[in-house]
Amino acid sequence: MKKNTIELLAPGGDARSVKAAILAGADAVYLGVGDFNARKRAVNIRPEDLPELCSLAHRYGCRIYLTLNILAFEEEFSALSDLLDRTVRFGIDAVIIQDYGLLQHVRRAFPDLEIHASTQMTTHNTGQLKLLAESGVKQVNFARELSLSELTELTAAAHKEGLKAEVFVHGAYCVSFSGQCYMSGLLYENSANRGACVQPCRRDYKPESGSRGDGSKVLNLKDNSVFSRAADLYAAGVDSLKIEGRIKGYEYVYSTVLSWREQLDRVYAGKDPAGKDSRLSVVFNRSFSDNLIQGRLGADSFTPDSRDQSLFPAGRVDAYNARDGELIVSRDTQLSTGQSITVTENSGSFICTGTLGESTGNRGFRFRIEHKLMGKIKKGQLILAQARLIDFSAIDDRISSMSADPEKLPLEFSLRGKAGEALELTASFRGTGVTLVADVLLEKATGHPTSPETIKKQLSRLGNTPFYLSSCDLDCLEGGLFIPLAVLNDLRRKAVAAFEADLKGESEKAKPLTLVPGDLPESPRIALAVADREQLKQIPDDGSVLPVFQLPADAEVLAEVAPLFDEYPDLIPWFPSILIGPQYTAAGDFLLRTGAGQIITDNSGIACLARERGIPWIAGPLLNATNGYALDFFRQHGAAGAFCSSELEDSRFDGITVPAGIELWAPFAGPDFLMKSRHCIVRNCRDCGKRVMDARCLPDCSRSAEITDTQGNEILVIKSRGDYNSLYRKGLRVHTDRLKDPRVRTWLLDLRVRHRSMQPDCSIPQFIEYAQGQIRGAGSSKASPGIMPGSPVKGGCP
Repeated sequence: MKKNTIELLAPGGDARSVKAAILAGADAVYLGVGDFNARKRAVNIRPEDLPELCSLAHRYGCRIYLTLNILAFEEEFSALSDLLDRTVRFGIDAVIIQDYGLLQHVRRAFPDLEIHASTQMTTHNTGQLKLLAESGVKQVNFARELSLSELTELTAAAHKEGLKAEVFVHGAYCVSFSGQCYMSGLLYENSANRGACVQPCRRDYKPESGSRGDGSKVLNLKDNSVFSRAADLYAAGVDSLKIEGRIKGYEYVYSTVLSWREQLDRVYAGKDPAGKDSRLSVVFNRSFSDNLIQGRLGADSFTPDSRDQSLFPAGRVDAYNARDGELIVSRDTQLSTGQSITVTENSGSFICTGTLGESTGNRGFRFRIEHKLMGKIKKGQLILAQARLIDFSAIDDRISSMSADPEKLPLEFSLRGKAGEALELTASFRGTGVTLVADVLLEKATGHPTSPETIKKQLSRLGNTPFYLSSCDLDCLEGGLFIPLAVLNDLRRKAVAAFEADLKGESEKAKPLTLVPGDLPESPRIALAVADREQLKQIPDDGSVLPVFQLPADAEVLAEVAPLFDEYPDLIPWFPSILIGPQYTAAGDFLLRTGAGQIITDNSGIACLARERGIPWIAGPLLNATNGYALDFFRQHGAAGAFCSSELEDSRFDGITVPAGIELWAPFAGPDFLMKSRHCIVRNCRDCGKRVMDARCLPDCSRSAEITDTQGNEILVIKSRGDYNSLYRKGLRVHTDRLKDPRVRTWLLDLRVRHRSMQPDCSIPQFIEYAQGQIRGAGSSKASPGIMPGSPVKGGCP
């Protein structure tokens, strides 16, 4: 797709950062309001500040995108709907969504609101694009792990579906495929999919004894920067370039946006792009890599230091007066007003970041703390600062002076009527309308008729109201009429009053649909998922257990396992969550060729293909259903059943409505899946000698490693043949607390991970017998010492 410009999309973690982005030349800013977004650690925007920020942005030709990129709980939908109702009236231009249930609600309740798919939806193949386009999405942020050739191909496919393509170009990387990381939630009770990630990938891990790896920071990636590849992305047809950083300060936002603005201007002018920009190096970074866009994954993508590489020691704290917000620095400290600093303990433990305000004399400054204070500011603590290539005191003044009255909102009028009838005025505002009827009948003019110009002039008298008249349609109004000005004034006032009530939230709001629960199943059944032929042979063939087989991602390895489905015609294939390019093509061919009567899929692109071919599908747990609206979305797209997200606590699981027409699947026993990564974490733990992954790593490699975090959590890193690296909490979990739930149709015994700690110590038939006894007794029978209900342990059998 040939175009003149690319959207430059900037982060806005607080009001100052939003203004900095606008000032530096952003085309759009994405921001969060309250807690319903993926950056709870950011200050975020207060609802009362949003009208001014929207007005200010629109004055500069900049768009505002609201982030609702989290998984929502069912009881939150009313509050989410109220938030959307308010922010739409304030003037947001689009909403960014991860949750399928929320996607369905927004499309129904706010049909005129532009919807963008978050990178948390892990979009990386054409089937996913088709599903999103059918669901009303207009712009898609692709998975961050794609190479330039993959991005080019997917961008072309997006354009065919009428979608705009969005790509992250600068900022922090997640080592996991976005939306596929449960590590923070399952290990530390702060879900990344709920905006509360504690960044476990930045922590230290102890490798297993005798391993040869790259130290303790085995998950710690460098930051993304594809600055030098701007012309390549332009040639690829990408529509939007996104900068990460909603928990970073306004200096970071201004510097990165300005650098990219100037880079894009060079590209538009036909000039060679700059190879680098020093302004990017003096704001927050963990050093940079563009290995993913190069398709060059390996050791150089990681860094042993998770600290900000732009900081240098600038001095120490001499004193801090919290009441007055005054920071006094040591005598050797060289700092100035407007400068951002970071305060840490001497050990490196983070205390806070903030900006130095006006000097109070005697080495003192007013100190404005940004984001959250993580400890007390005390004498002797280290002050870190960044080199100053931009005069931020001047920028700070410009930002402080930026303000705007709430912008006037467009109101459309149309008039209808003829002599002998009452005059009708229909007023429309952002997709909603009201029709008002005058109290008197229209008459033909005996003298001068009321002219169209007079009618429009009278209706445009909107004075101090929030509105302006954007259009006035008189096509259905008979000519030659006399219309008293008082009648026009009365209709105008009533129309304005109706919409002012809407702006104040006094009108009826869009509400989530009431979900109708389905009937309870007559009796539960058992499915057993395996990943090799030897396991498969142990599953009874009497129909008492549904056999499920995990498919690999790699096309070559998929072809090797395909004959199993001829040998076992009732075998249910389980499609993986990540299927990029030819992997997706091969998986689609497999789906058509095997003629499966039912499938399980963690990939929405395969779900789209299954629906088109009339194959019932089960939504896997990695499709992240956390509410009944998501289950209903799957049902409407052909799903016969669904798992809920594995992050759901029992109380949340109990609160989900299972709509009529879809069956609930749930794990009886299985591993705690933590993340899936395109990077080779096994190599970082047990060096294989390769500095860069090659074409044979995915189909050939079968290795594992064990690491332990500082809290004693034991984690398995598994690289199976034909699949990407996956992390699991060590041990097999049995979910006996949920066995009394009568809504579950199918209980899953998940033995797909072929590590010794993820398998029972007995035979598969014995394990099935144990599960059947537990399910019949609804968890009342005592578990063996080797299987502890609700906790991850080494496998065992009664």
